[in-house]
Amino acid sequence: MLRYLVLILFAVNATFLAWSQGWLKPLVGVQPDAQHEPARLQQQRHADRIAVLSGAQAASSGPAATDATTAADAMPDAASATSSAASGAASIAASSAASGAATASATTTGICLQAGPFRSEDMAQVGTALKAQLPADAWTTQAVPISGIWLVYMGPYPDDELYAKKLSELRRIKGLNFEELSAPPALAQGLSLGRYTSLADAQSGLATVKLRGIRTARIVVLRPQGEMQLVRVAQASQQAQVALSATKLPQGKTFSACRP
Repeated sequence: MLRYLVLILFAVNATFLAWSQGWLKPLVGVQPDAQHEPARLQQQRHADRIAVLSGAQAASSGPAATDATTAADAMPDAASATSSAASGAASIAASSAASGAATASATTTGICLQAGPFRSEDMAQVGTALKAQLPADAWTTQAVPISGIWLVYMGPYPDDELYAKKLSELRRIKGLNFEELSAPPALAQGLSLGRYTSLADAQSGLATVKLRGIRTARIVVLRPQGEMQLVRVAQASQQAQVALSATKLPQGKTFSACRP
């Protein structure tokens, strides 16, 4: 038994010796001192520049030096970023300044507002109202031609019973259009059988209703032909706009944007 053990040990040692000397490489394809990843050697660059440094040299060329080099390399990028940020801030500031200038210009220049037209007898009240809000030279007036209005009219009927009788008579006439008037006071509780913008048209309308049996109608002037006054504030600032919006004008009229 001991003899077999000695033979086995001898065979193992002989095999190990043959493998360690590379005699078995043709059989197993591997030898103990062989490079198992030769591709790494091919990937090395400038391997001949590698040098072993002493302790002092390693300290001077260590992480601190590397960090300094990295910081130096990063400085151009940081400078570029700072320059870009400054340029962006300057652009934003310029845009804000331009916007502010435009707003300031609009506020200073103001907008055009107008009100009216007003009758000649109303202009004294308009002037008093505007003087309380604006300098005397801040507004102008413009004459606007106004066409007259003529009515084919019946009345007035101060007696309620007679007024009701006339209403009943007109309602029995088929296809007749008429209007009850409550203003102006001189024509209140009267009846309009038509409104016209020329005297000739009113006369034609009167002839028509008479053919239908209405004998008491006549022509009256609701508004005479003439001129009215338009008030215009060419450059109303924001403060003036607020003041004018609260100004009380005749006939409840208000200021609005100017029309061409």
